[in-house]
Amino acid sequence: MNINRRELLRIGALSVFGAASGAKSIAAGNDQRGTHQAIYLMLQGGASHLDLWDPKPNAVSEIRGPFQSIPTSVPGVRLGELMKHTASIADKITIIRSMSHKFTNHIAGTYVTMTGSDNQPDRDREAHTDDFPGPGAILNHLQTTTPSIPVSVSLPNWLSIPGPSNRMPGQYGGFLGSTNDPFVFEGDPNAKGYNPLSLNLPDGITAGRLSDRLSLTEQLDNAARRLEKENGARLDALRHSAFDLIVDGRVRKALEIDREPDAVRDRYGRSKLGQSLLVARRLIEAGVQFVSYNEFNQRWDTHSAIENTYKSIVPPMEQAYAALITDLDERGLLDTTMVVNAGEFGRTPAINKDGGRDHWPNVYSIAVAGGKVKRGFVYGASDSTGNEVAESAVHPADVLATLWQHLDHSPRTIVYDRLGRPLRISEGRVLEEILI
Repeated sequence: MNINRRELLRIGALSVFGAASGAKSIAAGNDQRGTHQAIYLMLQGGASHLDLWDPKPNAVSEIRGPFQSIPTSVPGVRLGELMKHTASIADKITIIRSMSHKFTNHIAGTYVTMTGSDNQPDRDREAHTDDFPGPGAILNHLQTTTPSIPVSVSLPNWLSIPGPSNRMPGQYGGFLGSTNDPFVFEGDPNAKGYNPLSLNLPDGITAGRLSDRLSLTEQLDNAARRLEKENGARLDALRHSAFDLIVDGRVRKALEIDREPDAVRDRYGRSKLGQSLLVARRLIEAGVQFVSYNEFNQRWDTHSAIENTYKSIVPPMEQAYAALITDLDERGLLDTTMVVNAGEFGRTPAINKDGGRDHWPNVYSIAVAGGKVKRGFVYGASDSTGNEVAESAVHPADVLATLWQHLDHSPRTIVYDRLGRPLRISEGRVLEEILI
């Protein structure tokens, strides 16, 4: 196998680490890569707040559901009985029990969760170039150089929907351009021989020889780029990002999950989700600023048989999540790495006739940890049946504003859409109440 211009472009076309786009930005503060990092778990499909984060043990059985509640390491705070590992680390996290927005559709709910934007229909749709960009894409755009370590990474897949493009909005560069899409490492880290993108150099090809080939390619492309100046700039950024990814050993080593002791891998759980979160921690250690984990499409959409479904999908998630928080804390990384565990909405308070719960954005819960987020804290509240917000409503844009502040960017940082209109990266407010 030889790595040539075609292969470099194939790899590079998957994403860019901060390539320039035609859009401009004005950052209220430092627009370089900050010293703070984040991991975002997107449990797409809508996890039930009543069965995970906000149980109602005193409610009638139709509301309480099939699961009991259990105590946690925080006195007076209870979680659903399947959350046993997370219950033991509740003293390291903040639970927000008063999330709320107006969208009942999965796609719309995911979009508002990832972008904070209410400017959308409440229905299925595919991603398009006028979308508000996701956090990873904005971080890429705000870079003034093209770093050798990715700024933002998604794994183990994109969120997708049925349709011609299968592209779910909220993840991509949107009006900032596709060159700002996060880099995606596809594949199951729990599978034997996990090696996304086959990043190793071929036998006989050194970094120096590859650099020479890149230089030659640039010379051969000179004339073409002069004729296609606008596309040439994007091509150049794509090529260099692919080259840096192949040559720079930090990312390649981070993806070599077999380097981890079996005990650590077992702590996260030998599942796709568990090993993906272990890769996320390794990428954070390698210097990636923003890592998002995308749960398989609508995996948490439980309109029926919630009891059996949750017995299958909750334990691997909550084990991996608890392991991630503990691991980051033990390594001294939790103080600089914010972790968000969220879905696009919650589930209806009443169990339906099929033994499931339906979509419910009126009130739901998420968990936030790391950085200056308080430990062992619960913010906001739902009413006695988990039906409406009872105290301190929080919009997804508020969570994003808090995330942006943690990532060393003011939420008031301005980016420009394709028509040149100035837009803040978040219209939400920083949740000072959950910060120390």
